[in-house]
Amino acid sequence: MWTRYKRLLLIGLMIMLLLSGCHSFSQQEIQNKGLTVLTVEFNSGAPIPNLYITATDVESGEVVEDAVGSEEGEAKFSKLIDGREYAIAATTLENSTKNDGYTTIEHFTYDATKPYYRLQTHFSRDEQELDVPVVMQNPELPHGCEITSLTAVLNYYGLDVTKLEMADNYLPKQTISNVGRQRFGPNPAQAFAGNPRDKAHGMYVFAAPIVKAAEAVIADKQANLQVTNKSGASQDEILQLVREGVPVVTWVTLDLSEPQRKLAKGWIYEGEKVPHAAYMNLHAVVLTGHLGDKVVVMDPLKGFVTYNVDQFFKSYRELGEQAVAVHK
Repeated sequence: MWTRYKRLLLIGLMIMLLLSGCHSFSQQEIQNKGLTVLTVEFNSGAPIPNLYITATDVESGEVVEDAVGSEEGEAKFSKLIDGREYAIAATTLENSTKNDGYTTIEHFTYDATKPYYRLQTHFSRDEQELDVPVVMQNPELPHGCEITSLTAVLNYYGLDVTKLEMADNYLPKQTISNVGRQRFGPNPAQAFAGNPRDKAHGMYVFAAPIVKAAEAVIADKQANLQVTNKSGASQDEILQLVREGVPVVTWVTLDLSEPQRKLAKGWIYEGEKVPHAAYMNLHAVVLTGHLGDKVVVMDPLKGFVTYNVDQFFKSYRELGEQAVAVHK
């Protein structure tokens, strides 16, 4: 009887240990599930692969964990603590070492019961065109290619603003006046010469005033955006921005033709004494994609246009390497 009792007791203990072991394993499995961060493109929701992602404890400022996303845009984290606030940052592997590109950052409180976190970025896959909306400058703004291109970029980021609102309220402008046979007006690097609505007398503007217009509307609308004057940037630097999901307003000539300048149409810049010849075929477009040896642009006169990449950047250089980037 005692032997049988011991046998039953032993069997009972073994069952309890097995059940206890299963229970412990289940709890551990739950605790170690961790978090999967899915990086996707802002507009399309398409997964963005191979981004470098860090999780920083907001309170301590220390990077708790880092990972590189898979081809499906997934990165695994296992060291996060339930209930703590983290800053999740995503950038390219190249930028993680050089620190000269753009980074998407979001704050969130980790909930261990939610195994996925979807991080919307403005990066895009290589050879994928950015979904910048088509905004046409005509008929209201016959000389408004620069401010219309900026409007399209702001709309891409979800900012509710029109080209006319931008041209009338935010674009720095100065009139061109005639004194005798000479014309006087602003330096296009400081303000738009004339008015983009004026077909007969409006002229053009360069990058710096477009940056000011963007900064002003971003401040007024309290948008989570930044603007950078990228004038002087190389071809590789600008194409890298597009690969990172950043559309770039770029100055080129109409149809990438040779720059045409006429002294008779020019004017004396404010504070100077010598007249400057005016560009007759200056234009601004939004660079939205790079497809092999081609670039894709949103042209405010034509819509989407594809150009040879080398010819496009040749025109960019001939127009003085003027460019503006708006980014998160």
